[in-house]
Amino acid sequence: MKTTFFPVLFFFVFGGWIKDASAQFNTIPGKPQSIAIHGDSSCFVNWASEGVAYPGLRQINVPDSGVAAVGTINSAFGKHRKNGVISLGDGGSAILGFPQPIINGPGFDFAVFENAFNDSFLELAHVEVSNDGQRFFRFPSRSYSQNFQQTEPFGTTYPDSVLNLAGRFRMPYGTPFDLNDFKDTPDFPTTINYVKIIDVIGSIDPRWGTKDSYGNVINDPWPTNFASSGFDLDAVGVINQLPVNSNSKLNTFPLISFKNPQNANEPLVLSFANYSVVGSVNSNQKSNSESITIHIRDAAGLTVFSEKIAILDQIVLYPNLKPGLYLIQLNAENSKKSQSFKLLLQ
Repeated sequence: MKTTFFPVLFFFVFGGWIKDASAQFNTIPGKPQSIAIHGDSSCFVNWASEGVAYPGLRQINVPDSGVAAVGTINSAFGKHRKNGVISLGDGGSAILGFPQPIINGPGFDFAVFENAFNDSFLELAHVEVSNDGQRFFRFPSRSYSQNFQQTEPFGTTYPDSVLNLAGRFRMPYGTPFDLNDFKDTPDFPTTINYVKIIDVIGSIDPRWGTKDSYGNVINDPWPTNFASSGFDLDAVGVINQLPVNSNSKLNTFPLISFKNPQNANEPLVLSFANYSVVGSVNSNQKSNSESITIHIRDAAGLTVFSEKIAILDQIVLYPNLKPGLYLIQLNAENSKKSQSFKLLLQ
């Protein structure tokens, strides 16, 4: 009895370390069963082109450690290995936007790239998606890495012991994600405009550590109290996107153009089709068109500007915004039409 009791006890006490973890979630790049996707694959049709970052501390439990300081949000734009990386620090995050919305198509829909230099030194991150920049849906994650001994700053993490966490594969391979994971999720949107990457704080101390979707503490290299602390975001590549000329499932205004201001001092201009009256938010002119409500929300989902106005040939806004990523939503009062735009101010 003693010879069989200890292994059984070991399994239950250290439930994060399972007997067959190496066979759970495929394996390293280059193996037949691996889902890793090379950054030069022809499956990628687009790449992140805008966004905002919120770097975390170099070490979450050292308040004066400073924030991660490698790269800027621009480092995550474009193709993998093109513009360097941005380090997110402990628990830091980045929200990225795309030229065309991501959709749930055949197979995987997008992939996230980190800069791990080998197959076992991995830094992980949660991934969330959103249509409006306000409500985000997190991919269900799972970690079977052992959680009884802290992985050291340059310690080992195996890609086949975690699921749905970015950073599972060394460069130049991306970790793919499938929106079909949300097929049974109520109110999940049909198009995705934003992908959020949130660094996993690898501490096994429950006061600081990050948990997977099942409540297990995720163990990855920690602490990393240096400039490149945390997840090093390289790029996000799109595999399935809404066709450029598609209006499928969209109920939108006859918009001619939307000009993205280069800075907070420039006006925001919306031009509409089939209207001949020109005005602004301060104009007393009227048109025969229906009214719309314009909402501008920041990356945290907070409304920073809201006003009701008649649809004119051209609407000029001076919303007095700070640099950052915003979502503009237009809601028509009578026709129930709506449309959303991303706004990036430098």
